[in-house]
Amino acid sequence: NKIVKVAPSAEVAVPAGARTIDASGMTVMPGLISSNQHIQLNPLHPAPAADLPLDEIKARWEGNFAQMPYKSYVYLMQGVTSMRQTSGPWKRILPVKKRIDAGEIPGPRIFLGGALLMSPQFFKHYITKNRTPADAVDWMRNDFAYFVLDDIEKDTDQLLGADFNYWKLLLSDEEFDGKNDFTDAQIQRIIDKGHAAGKKIDIHANSTPKGFERLLKFNFDTLEHPFESSFLLDEKTIEGFAKKGVIVDTLLRVRVAGPEHAMDPNRFNETDYIMSSTPEDYRTLMTYRDRMLYNKRNPDHRGLAIYQPRASQSDMFGQDGPSLNDQMKARETARQNMRNFIKHKVKFSMGTDATAFLNFQQDDPNATEMEYMVEMGMTPMDSIIASTRIGAEALGLLDQLGTIEAGKLADVIVVAGDPLKSMDAMKRVAVVIKDGVRYK
Repeated sequence: NKIVKVAPSAEVAVPAGARTIDASGMTVMPGLISSNQHIQLNPLHPAPAADLPLDEIKARWEGNFAQMPYKSYVYLMQGVTSMRQTSGPWKRILPVKKRIDAGEIPGPRIFLGGALLMSPQFFKHYITKNRTPADAVDWMRNDFAYFVLDDIEKDTDQLLGADFNYWKLLLSDEEFDGKNDFTDAQIQRIIDKGHAAGKKIDIHANSTPKGFERLLKFNFDTLEHPFESSFLLDEKTIEGFAKKGVIVDTLLRVRVAGPEHAMDPNRFNETDYIMSSTPEDYRTLMTYRDRMLYNKRNPDHRGLAIYQPRASQSDMFGQDGPSLNDQMKARETARQNMRNFIKHKVKFSMGTDATAFLNFQQDDPNATEMEYMVEMGMTPMDSIIASTRIGAEALGLLDQLGTIEAGKLADVIVVAGDPLKSMDAMKRVAVVIKDGVRYK
C-alpha cells in the first residue's frame, strides 16, 4: 500500500505480472485531500433545522445517515482519497470510517474531530434563537453535531483517543462580551491540551470582524469559513493569519453556491440531479427551483426564502430571503475576501463543506473549489498543492500523504487532461488508487 519508486519508465524495473496503467495524455497526481467535507449532510435542508420537533428531526437525520456510504463512494470517485469530516456526531460516523478502513465499503480515508466543541453559553443562545422544542434539546446536545463542554478537562478526555485527528471549536456568531462564549483562558486550555495529545486545533470562526481579530491571540492550526459574505475582513487581520502560518480552508463554494444556483435555476432540470435524488428530494429541489426563478424574475424585490421557514427568521432560512441582487453583492464580498487572503499569501488547504447549503456533490465541489482558487488569483500549481500537500500538512500527516514519493501511502489519481492549463480537467478523474488499491 506504499509507493516504492517514482522515476521515468526507463529507470524502473517493473515486476513481472505487475498491473500497469497507461496514462498517456493525462496527468498523474496525489489523491485529493478535502480539509472540510461531510458524509452526513443533505444540501436540501438546513443543518440542523433546530426548530423541528424531535420526531421530525430524527427522521430526517436517519435518512441522512443512511446515505453516508453512498456519499463516501461519490467523493472517492471524484478523486478525494482523504478528508476531514468536520462535524459530528462521531458515534454515527465512526462505524462508517471503520468499514472504509477495513475495505468493506469504498470511500476516502476519513479523519474525525469528534464533534463541534461548543460552550454551554453558545449552545443556550443557539437553541433559544431557534426556538428549539424542549423535546429536541437533549438530542441536539448529545447526539447531533455538537459537543457542549460543561467541564473542559473532563469532557475533552473523550477525544484523546486515536480515532480523532483534530479538535474543532465552534465559536459563537455573536460578538464576544466576556461571558457569552469560551473565555480566552478556556480556548487556550483547549488548544494546549489538544496539542499535548497530538491533535491539530481547528477553529470555525466567529463571524464578526472583532471575532476574527480575537483569534490572532491563539496558536491554533487551521481556520474555517473566513470568506465572509456580509463584510470585508480587515487586511491587517488577514496578514496576521499569514504571519502565524495558520492554514485556511478555502471554502468559497459554500458561500457562493446559493447565489450561483440562483442565477441559473434551470440547471436543476438536468438529468444528473434527477438520477441522483430520491423522488421526495427531487420534489423539494423543484420547489427551490421555482422560488429561485421567481427571485430571478424580480431581482430587486425581497426574495422568497429557498429553504423552509425557520423560527430564527434569518435572511437565508426565514420566510423572507435576500433579493437576487443582494445575493450577488454578498457573493462578490466573499470573493473579494478570498482575493485578499491570496494577496497576503495565506497558506491554503482545499475545503468545500459539501454537502451543505445547496452545495451538491453533483456540482463536483472539489474541482469547482480548485477553479475558484485560480480565478481568485492563485496559480494552477498552487491550487493543486493546496488540495494535496497542504491538506496533508493540515492533518499533521505530510510524512504519509499529500505527495507522490517513495515510502508514502499509495494515494494516486489520474485526471484526463492537464489541470495546469485548465482546472476543468479535475472534473474528469479517470483513475483512483487509495492505499495501493485501484477503485476506479
